[in-house]
Amino acid sequence: MDQESKIDALEEKLKVLEQELSLLQAKVKNIEERPVEDGFRKVPIKPAAQISQSDKSGRQESFINRKTIPDPFKTEPRDWEKILLQTWLPRIFIFVFIVGVVWGFKAASDYGWLNDWVKISLGYLTSAVLLFIGYKQMNHKREVLGQVLLGGGIAVLILATFAMHSLYGMIGPISAFILQVIWIIGGVWLTTRFSSQALAIISVVGGFLVPFLIESTNPSIYIFVGYETVLFLVFLFLAIRLRFLYLYVASFLLLNGALLFYYAFSPEVEGSYLLTTAIIIQHAVLLYFFLTTEHFMKVQAGTVFSSVFITYTWVYGIFQDLSITLYLLFGISTYAVLSFLWKQQKHKVDQLAINGLLFMFFFFFHFFSDEYLGALLLLQGIGAYYAAFRYNSLASKVLSLFIFLIGTMMVLVDPIMEPLSFETVQWLILLVTFGLGIWIVWQFNQDVRKRTLTIGGLLFTFFTLVFVTQLTMAVTSDLAYENQTLWLSFAWMTQAVVFIGLGIWKRFNLAKYIGVGLLVLTLVKLILLDLPFISIQFKAILFIALGLIGLIASRVFYKKK
Repeated sequence: MDQESKIDALEEKLKVLEQELSLLQAKVKNIEERPVEDGFRKVPIKPAAQISQSDKSGRQESFINRKTIPDPFKTEPRDWEKILLQTWLPRIFIFVFIVGVVWGFKAASDYGWLNDWVKISLGYLTSAVLLFIGYKQMNHKREVLGQVLLGGGIAVLILATFAMHSLYGMIGPISAFILQVIWIIGGVWLTTRFSSQALAIISVVGGFLVPFLIESTNPSIYIFVGYETVLFLVFLFLAIRLRFLYLYVASFLLLNGALLFYYAFSPEVEGSYLLTTAIIIQHAVLLYFFLTTEHFMKVQAGTVFSSVFITYTWVYGIFQDLSITLYLLFGISTYAVLSFLWKQQKHKVDQLAINGLLFMFFFFFHFFSDEYLGALLLLQGIGAYYAAFRYNSLASKVLSLFIFLIGTMMVLVDPIMEPLSFETVQWLILLVTFGLGIWIVWQFNQDVRKRTLTIGGLLFTFFTLVFVTQLTMAVTSDLAYENQTLWLSFAWMTQAVVFIGLGIWKRFNLAKYIGVGLLVLTLVKLILLDLPFISIQFKAILFIALGLIGLIASRVFYKKK
């Protein structure tokens, strides 16, 4: 090969490498342009254009030049025949079949066609046939039909055992319970064997119903709570291991439902604290999997959040005051430590901080009297609001605003009756924390500064006006009404002067406009409310003072303009 041929070959290889590099860059760019949700990129990659041909020497073009990049996220048309006939048809008719079996047994009982042993034997035989055929279908890759048949077999086993125990009295409660547990274990084995979420859900529903299908003259709450708790732990572990979202949710809901149903029909039962203990264990396990796994994080976060409310409701309803206090303090300290340990994982520390805020919120309501509760909620709300902006957590912002709003409402409905009272302190805390809230938004969110100052300034004016009014009326409570309203007008004028002066000092036009608005409000009050009740000399003093302030303010505006 001469020198020129070698050069041509090298140039051709260089072209191929350049095309491959362009292909890789296009893929990387498309991946980076997709938004992230829950740690996974979900929007389709735009298909890359067909690589242009470039063969100046006339040789055969490279296979890379002719290849079109496939679109791995291209939406395929739905196969409605498969969805309707292969997926939903067997699910519907297995239910029809089971209902038919139940009615068939009832008809046989009503007309005396079969004795009890024959009916139960037919039930177990039917279940065995369903399980055998379903197992074969799964091995032949007919998953949907196989899952339906296996699930139907487990359901028939549970129903047949229930009938043998409760309807016909053939076996005692202990034997029935053992058999039902065996069927549930079989369902768990089939679930792991075929990775079938449908089988798992059938098994977990049947498992939680088992204690209610067993008749016993001396039921034990220890066995009931222990069984339901262990069942929840098994299926929750199975849901996390196999990444079964619906099984995870079903396990959480069914344990709460089973315990609530038990308590609703026996609220005075001895040992009811065990029900609450099971719920506390549930919350701890949910929190553990939330911290140690990355599966369906949004659902896990919502479940742990809901569990905080559910657990506190059980604790508050059954435990004594000291136990409730210790539980809430333990929850606050636990979430504080976990928030520190998981501070590098923002999607988790956000939820930990929210749950910790809820525990503190419940603690304030439980431990402190209503007299001090408003101030405490204001302080908690503003502290959480700052942390939410500091770590950019939207959920924490919403929760902290909710807590602050509750504290504000409690302060508003508790008027100032004495000038030197805790109500006055609460109002001062409200004004200070509200001002801090405006400052926090101003510092961390520059895009909404103007809107924040406008809305926040108007709300702050309203709060200060209410505070000044209540404080003035409390200070002058021993005076006659005409003297009270006189001093109130002077207080409003003073507030207006303060706002105008602040606006001039800080060159803040909104404060000046608010001050003028307060002057106008004072004038309206004088005309509509005060004139009939105050003497002529006080009318003169008020109108002179108000007129002078208005003229001076007008002059200042004119000068500045």
